[in-house]
Amino acid sequence: MPSRILIVDDSELVRQGLRGVLQANPEWEVCGEAADGMSGIEMFKSLQPNIVIVDFQMPGINGLETARRMSAITPTVPIVMFTQHASAELELHAREAGIKSVVSKTEAFAMVEIIETLLAQQRVQ
Repeated sequence: MPSRILIVDDSELVRQGLRGVLQANPEWEVCGEAADGMSGIEMFKSLQPNIVIVDFQMPGINGLETARRMSAITPTVPIVMFTQHASAELELHAREAGIKSVVSKTEAFAMVEIIETLLAQQRVQ
């Protein structure tokens, strides 16, 4: 059964690009895409993904608040922040919100390795 990935990003282009990169792995399935945090939280509840990728800046609630709410629902699901605003300060706030890793959008292919690592850790637990 493939690992299910939810993408939450307000840019359709980013979502499509990530979907293409992630679905190149036959063991992964992008189970849903949301354009804002509130929709992402609803999809998180209904789709029960194995991992979530969330943007920082989105309409409505930002990625930090989205991650906080998702972590409150199911704390064992890893969340990765995918942002063009990566910084040490954001990484600190992200960890406090339950986010496992912050990846810069300029390093999209690093996402594959991070997801592999987080899913492997999840299987061990």
